[in-house]
Amino acid sequence: MNKIKVETISNPYEVVVGSNLINQKNLEILEDKEVLLVIDENIPSKFKDLITDQLSNLSSNFQSLEICASEENKSVKTLDSIHSKLIDARYSRDCVLVGFGGGITCDIAGFAAATYQRGVNFILFPSTLLSQVDASVGGKTAINHPQGKNMIGAFHQPIKVFADVDLLSSLPKIEISNGLSEVIKHALISDKRYFDWLEKNMESIISLKSEALGYAITRSVEIKAEIVSEDEKEKGIRKFLNFGHTFGHAIELYGEFKEFSHGQSVAMGMLMAMELSKLTEGFSEEDLNKSKKLISKANPDLNLKIAFDEKKLLENMSVDKKRMGNKLIFVLLEEIGQAKVRADIDESKIVRAIQSLV
Repeated sequence: MNKIKVETISNPYEVVVGSNLINQKNLEILEDKEVLLVIDENIPSKFKDLITDQLSNLSSNFQSLEICASEENKSVKTLDSIHSKLIDARYSRDCVLVGFGGGITCDIAGFAAATYQRGVNFILFPSTLLSQVDASVGGKTAINHPQGKNMIGAFHQPIKVFADVDLLSSLPKIEISNGLSEVIKHALISDKRYFDWLEKNMESIISLKSEALGYAITRSVEIKAEIVSEDEKEKGIRKFLNFGHTFGHAIELYGEFKEFSHGQSVAMGMLMAMELSKLTEGFSEEDLNKSKKLISKANPDLNLKIAFDEKKLLENMSVDKKRMGNKLIFVLLEEIGQAKVRADIDESKIVRAIQSLV
């Protein structure tokens, strides 16, 4: 079991990575608290029953709410259902929300906690690789708007995160691939040695070998925790965590949140961002090819023959949060492990980066 500190100014907390984490010892901080469990309806029954039993024994007033965790349901309507449950149960500001599910569940449970009675505590049990290495760490909480992903949200840190690797064993392969896009992102922006390790151990991670999987989750959380601890509200280096996401979120919107998963969109977005890095920052062809090979290995079902409508993708980017005035912000690479932020890129080069995927 590994424990990683996230030293934010607003609320320092711990991310625990390990096995068999749904137990009374870990949850004793909820004793005699009003607790609402917000849980993805697709969580296997054995884990639903286990956490329900633990929380109902500890809580002074336990309620649960199952949600259908989809991008379409990451909405005001679902948020309202959580708020209504809290209000109907007469929960006070001393209540705690527990989010149990993937990135969508973590985001919306966190945003519900951020907005109920101006902010209450929450704990996360991320159930996918993507949510364990990314969505559950750093306090970004949000819902979608029809015109853009995560457009309505708040920074609100959890009080504890439990990344239980046992939850990953029942996931379909595509969910592992989705998470690996973020794992690779962490290496690309921050740690060349980690990238080299991923090249050698990718098959073991995909096969869910416990030692390799545990290290990948721990190292990715460490990287994100270091960045978030230094820059909680994304005024500086936290922008590096958006590598591939300016393109990626535009791709998700392009496919109406149905055609491409978040991980696939980020994978394609990183490839476009690296092509843009080659055009503007001297990112080497060798590093680009190594990165493309690793991304393709992690995402074997990724279709890299898509001819995107450049104008539509640029239009989608124009409503993205990651802008400086009317200029798009891009995270680019000088080399593997060395990121920088640019907001003065010529549109013709952005178009060439989009076209490079074909």
